[in-house]
Amino acid sequence: MKKITASMLFPVVLFLACLVVMTTGAFGQEDPDLQAGIRQYQAENYEETIDILSEYRKKNPSSSMAAFFLGMAYKQTNDIPSAEGQLREAATLTPPVRQAPVELIDVLYQQGKFDEAKQWIGVAETNKLFPAKIAFLKGMIAASEGRFQQAIEAFDQAKKFDAAYTQSADLQIGVCYLNLRKYDMAKQRFQTAITQDPLSDLGSFARRYHDLVEERSFLERPLRLTVGLMAQYDTNVLSEPTWNEAWLRRTGTDFWERDEKSFKYMTTARLDYVPILTGPFSFNASYAAAASFQEKYPTSYDLVANTLSVNPGLTFGRFMAVLAANYTHVMKRNPGYQRYSENYTVGPLLRYMPAPNHILELSAGYAGKNYFEAVAQPQLWDQSSRGLDSHLAWYWMFGTQGGLLNLKYGFSTESAHGAYFDNRGHRFTVNFMSPKYWLARAQVGGEMFLQEYETPNATFDNVKRSDQTYTLTAGIYWDVNRHLTIIAPQYMKTRVFSNIFLYDYDRDVYSVGLELRF
Repeated sequence: MKKITASMLFPVVLFLACLVVMTTGAFGQEDPDLQAGIRQYQAENYEETIDILSEYRKKNPSSSMAAFFLGMAYKQTNDIPSAEGQLREAATLTPPVRQAPVELIDVLYQQGKFDEAKQWIGVAETNKLFPAKIAFLKGMIAASEGRFQQAIEAFDQAKKFDAAYTQSADLQIGVCYLNLRKYDMAKQRFQTAITQDPLSDLGSFARRYHDLVEERSFLERPLRLTVGLMAQYDTNVLSEPTWNEAWLRRTGTDFWERDEKSFKYMTTARLDYVPILTGPFSFNASYAAAASFQEKYPTSYDLVANTLSVNPGLTFGRFMAVLAANYTHVMKRNPGYQRYSENYTVGPLLRYMPAPNHILELSAGYAGKNYFEAVAQPQLWDQSSRGLDSHLAWYWMFGTQGGLLNLKYGFSTESAHGAYFDNRGHRFTVNFMSPKYWLARAQVGGEMFLQEYETPNATFDNVKRSDQTYTLTAGIYWDVNRHLTIIAPQYMKTRVFSNIFLYDYDRDVYSVGLELRF
C-alpha cells in the first residue's frame, strides 16, 4: 500500500475548502423570504409557509425550490389539488427539484389520476429517482386498479431497494392476497408484518387484517356444512279451519273435533359448495335435508324434504346474471314414508348494484308442482300445476355489524290439473335484520299473499275462492361464535282469510333451537 504524503493530501484539502466556500456562497445568495418559508416548513408551521411562499412565488415564478416547499405545505394541510399544481411546476421548472416527481406521483395517486401518475413513474424510473418509494407507489396504483399480482411484484421490489419498506410492503401484499382470496398467503404476510414491529401502527393494522382474513376465510370456504335443531310448539299443526257454526249446522260434520295443538321437532342439514372462480364466472350449489316429527299424528304428518339448488352465473361489472334452478322432493308418513310432492323452478335471475350496499334483483322462473296422493275427481281437485314464479326485490345492507332491509314483490301463476286450483298470486314481503349487538341480532319479517282462483267451486256454492294470507315472523339470534348460533325465541304467526271456510285458519308457532356451522 502506498504511503499518503503531505504533497498528496494538500490538493484534497484545498478542494474540500473550495467546496465549502462555494456552497456557503450559494446558500448565502438565496432570498431571505425563501429561506424564511423553508424554515417555517421545517418547523411544521405549514400555514405560515403557505403565506410566505405564495407571495414569494408571485415575485419569483421560476423558483422550483419555492414551488416544491409550497406544494409540500399544501400537501401537509391536505389541500391536495393545490399541492398538485405546485409540485408539477417543481418537477418541470429549471432546475427541477429531485424529490418533486415522487411527491407529485403521490398526490396524483391520492386523487385517482392513475394514468398521469404512471407517466411520472416512467420519468422517475428513467432518472433512477428514489427507486424504493417509486416501486411502492407503483404497487399502490396497481392495487387501486385491481391489478393485484402486479402490485405484489412492485411491493416486493420496494423491499429489495430499501429494507425500511419491509413492514409496510408486507402489509400491502397481504391486502392484495386478501383481494385475490388467497387467504393462507395473506395470513403469512400479515403475520410477518406483525412480527417485524408488533407495537407500531402498521403492526396494529396487520393484526386487524389478520383477524379479518381468519373471518373471511371461514365465511368464504368452498364447502360449508350447517346443521340445525329446533323444538316447536304449533297451535294448529293440521291447519284446521277456524270455527264456522253455519257450516257445522249445514253439513253436520265437525271439522274442529281434533286437537290441533302439538309439539314437534325439526332437524335440518345443508351442504353448500361455493368455489372461488377466476374471471367473471360464479357458481354455487347446495343440498338441504329437513325432517319434521310431530308429537301428535306422527304416522300421518311427519315429513322429510330434500332440496337441490344449482346456480351458475356471470358477472359484468355491477350486473350479475344467474341461471337459478331448484328442486324439492317431499315424503310424508302414511304410516310409512311415501312420496308426497315435488316442486321445481328454473329461470334467469338478474342482480344489479346501483350503489354500494344496495342490490336490485329480478327473477322470472318456470315453476312446477306435482302431488302424488290420489284424489277423487282429479280433473277438479288435483293440485299439480305449472306456471310462473317471479319477483322484484331490493336489498340494503347497512352498518358494520350485518344490518339488512329487504323489500320484495312477487307475482305467480298456477295452471293446475284440477280446475279448482288455477290461480294468480301477488306476494308482498318485508324483512329486517338488525346489526349485531352483544352477539345478538333481531329479525322481523312480514308477508301478505293475495290469491285469486279462477274457477267457481261447486262444492262451496259456486264461489270463486279468494285467499289473503298474512304471515309475521320475529326472532332473536345469539351468535355465540362463528360455529354456533342459538335461536331463542322465535315466533311465527299465520292468518289466512278465505271466502271458503275450509281454507280459513289461524296458526301460531313458537320455536327455540340452535344452528351449527362447519
